[in-house]
Formats: sequence, structure tokens, C-alpha cells
Amino acid sequence: MKKQLLLCALSVLVFLASCSKTDNGGDVNPPADANTVEISGDVTASTTWSASKIYVLKGNVFVTNNATLTIEAGTIIKGDKATKGALIITRGAKIMAVGTVDKPIVFTSSIAAGARKEGDWGGVILLGKAQNNLGTSVPIEGISDATDKGKHGGTDNADNSGTMKYVRIEYAGIALSPDNEINGLTFGSVGSGTTIDYIEVYRSGDDAYEWFGGSVNCSHLIAIDSWDDDFDTDNGFSGKVQFGLAQRLAVTADVSGSNGFESDNNAAGDNATPQTSAVFSNMTILGPVGSGGSSINANFQHGAQIRRNSAISIFNSVIVGYTEGIFFDDALPAGGTLNSSGNLSAGRSVIANNLIYNSNSKSNQIKASNATALGVISPLLTVSNTFDAAATAASIFTDPYKYSADLVATARVGVPNFTVVAASAAASGALFTDAKLASGFDKTVTFKGAFGATNWASSWANFNPQGLAYTTPGAVN
Repeated sequence: MKKQLLLCALSVLVFLASCSKTDNGGDVNPPADANTVEISGDVTASTTWSASKIYVLKGNVFVTNNATLTIEAGTIIKGDKATKGALIITRGAKIMAVGTVDKPIVFTSSIAAGARKEGDWGGVILLGKAQNNLGTSVPIEGISDATDKGKHGGTDNADNSGTMKYVRIEYAGIALSPDNEINGLTFGSVGSGTTIDYIEVYRSGDDAYEWFGGSVNCSHLIAIDSWDDDFDTDNGFSGKVQFGLAQRLAVTADVSGSNGFESDNNAAGDNATPQTSAVFSNMTILGPVGSGGSSINANFQHGAQIRRNSAISIFNSVIVGYTEGIFFDDALPAGGTLNSSGNLSAGRSVIANNLIYNSNSKSNQIKASNATALGVISPLLTVSNTFDAAATAASIFTDPYKYSADLVATARVGVPNFTVVAASAAASGALFTDAKLASGFDKTVTFKGAFGATNWASSWANFNPQGLAYTTPGAVN
């Protein structure tokens, strides 16, 4: 009997050790090895994740209760594929993920290197208290949790969700159900007190970046080989973004249609406020045309698709290699009454001082939903932008397609260089005279696109440096 009681007690101790509740509220399971820590449940007290460990996200991990999650430079966090691991920073909580050029913070797949692919895990979601045009407590796309911790919105446009700097998010963007996917990095009503700088989303299974409302400003964003859209703005996002790069694979696009920019005011296309009015400057958008791919996925669409009453603005940027260039889509859902081309003619949306190259595969460098709208927007766009159907990325960028482009017998190996060619059309001519650029932008730069002579993506970003084929992406650095 005593032996049985002893065995029983030992069994209880083993069970308790197998899944213990930490002081920060997250469930920490026994590591597969001494350097691996599994995290699940809620993090309810401020905690630090150390670069000496590898953290595995099991299911949705919510940082709640106004806690701050600090992640040291050089830390690796893996999203578990089986449980669709994701990290969600809820309203009032913060993330302090500050890497360096030499020690970026890396979120990646739990699948072994060489077998990773887009959509292996959830992604990173920031939820804030800034305004959107849907309400003050709105469910975020991609999260099934119906409680408050899965919602975003409020009235504080200066809200602070923390800092992310020198962070890579790889192989994220898992689909929970049709049209309900987590992106690489999702912003829900994130405020301008938040710092987002030097971020790469690599091979997301949905959008690379999507903003649902909010006023957060971002800079130095990289989107490589996304499945759906690269920069998606919705529900009243009013932030400012400068210096961004997107590069696509010729074979990878979403059945819903893949674009460099996609922008809506809301799903209804109505006049809900605040109106989506994001301002982008110095963006480099490299589509699939001319990338070296043997064929181009038919689901590729536009360098920029502006629809459903959006008033997005784009300046000093380069869009090259899309099947179609700039599309003002005035097709509206049932009951919709407003259109995006009207925002352009009224000056609420401005597309100016950009280079749109080699984006004419369907003879639509400029496209609109109907002839009337096309007649309005074409003069506005052609007078303020440069369209060249024949010019390629190679004419303005040093070596944009050097890395293994994917699934082509002659794929080149190495690391691309997106700096501008001296004396090219992108090397000078940036203008910051428009009122929309009055504040929040670095006006000292003279180049168009994301890079001048300095390669700010060097060292910390991932461009498949091992030169492996598309199906065997390289290991985490």
C-alpha cells in the first residue's frame, strides 16, 4: 500500500512537471532539449525571452493584462505547425522585440530546415486601441477567439503596442478557413506610439503586411515571395510608410488575385470614417514579370489595386514587372455607393512621382473599372508619373534577381542588391512637396524606391542566401 501511494505521488509530480503554469501566465512545457522552451496559453505578466533559448509557440499565444513581452536580440521563435502557433499582442500589452543588424530576431517555422514553406504557422498580430472604421471592439481576421483578447479598436491614435526592429518573420500566414488567414505581420488598430522599423516578412502564406485601421507609422519593410498581397491597407488605416521592398516569385500567387498594394476603405465600399488614407513613399515593388521564372502564375494582378472607396497615396516609388500597373477598381459590393477613382480626382488620393515599368502584359499600365473612370484617372496619372512598358528592373537596380528565383533551370545563386544604378531614373528626383508628405517622412533622400546607394537590407534580411531551390528554403541563421 505504501509503495502504491509512493508511486501515485511520483506520478502526480511527473504530471505536474510535464505542464507547469509559470508566473507570467504562459504554459511552459518541458523542452525537447535544454535550449528549447514551448509556450502556450496566455502571458499575463511581463517576461523576457532570452537569446540563449529557442521558443516554440503552441497554438495562439496571447500577451494580455497590459504585460510587456521583451525578446532579446538574436532570439529564435518557432511557430508550431500542428497547432497553428501564433503570437498575439493584445490591447494594452506591448512587445519589445529589438534586434540588431548582426543579431536579428527571427520568427520561423517549427518544421525542419529544408522542408519549410509558406503558411507553416500563424504569424505575429499586434492589436491596439487606435481608431478604425468598424468600431471600438472588432474581431481580428485569422483569430477564432471571440473574447476581448482577440479584438482591436478604440479612440487613442497615439496608442503604443511596443517596438519591433530588425525582426524577420518567415513561413507564416496559415489559413484557418477560406478568406480567414493570418498574415505575416498583422496590425489591428495599432497606434502611432508603436515603432515598426526594419522588418522582413519572408514567404507568407497570405499577405505580408496588413493594416486594419490604426495610425502606426512604419519604415524599412521587406516582403519576399508573399502568396497574396504585399502591402494591404483596410478599415481606415492612416499611417505613413517609407522605404519598403516587395519581390515576388513568378509561380506563387493567390487564387483571390495577388497585388503589390491592395487597399479598401472597408468591405462595403462606403464612406465610413476614418477613411483609409495611408501614405507610402520610397517603395520598390518588383512583380513576377522579368524575374527569371519560366512561367507567370495567372493569379497575379496589379502593382497597385485601389478599390472600395480607399484614398491611399503613393509617392517616389518604383513599380516594375507586374502584369498590370495601377488599377482603380470602382466595382462595388451590393449597396456600395462610392468609388476610389473619385478620391483620386478629388485629391484625397495622390499617386505621383513614381516609375511604373514593364507592367503592361495585359496592355493595362493604367486600368479602371469603366471607360468613364479611365478617362478621369489616366490624365491625372500620366502627367505625374513615368510609365514605360519596356523598361525593366535591371535598368535601375544593381542586381535585383540574383538569388535563386525558383523552379527555373537557370536560377542564379546569391544575394540580390536593390540599390539604384547611378544616373538611372530612380537615382534622383524624389519630391516631398505634396502636403501629404509634410511630416513623418525622411525628406533628405533624393532617390525613388526603397534604396539609394546604401543597402540597408544587408546582413539581417533573408533572401534565400544558400541559393537552394524553392522547395528547400535554407536554415535559420
